[in-house]
Amino acid sequence: MNPTGGSEPIYCSTGVQVLKAPTLEAEGWEQRTVTDPERITELEDLYTSLGFDTTTTPLDPDSFGDACTTCAVTACSAYVAIFTRKKDAQTTV
Repeated sequence: MNPTGGSEPIYCSTGVQVLKAPTLEAEGWEQRTVTDPERITELEDLYTSLGFDTTTTPLDPDSFGDACTTCAVTACSAYVAIFTRKKDAQTTV
């Protein structure tokens, strides 16, 4: 049961903003996932082997929603988002 009394789950990721996401998306990057830093290298290697460029950016702790508790703010502040784009999709700015 969630804090509002309903039975629908509340996810910590609801409303969490990824720093630089609008800029990256405008440059052709697609957000793939959010994870802890220990997994990022593995994901970067995987996406690179599939022909993608990768970049990462942290989450914005100021955007963590009401469902986030102290432990989520502490743990998730270190999380990063990984973005990919096809190598031939690069744009020049």
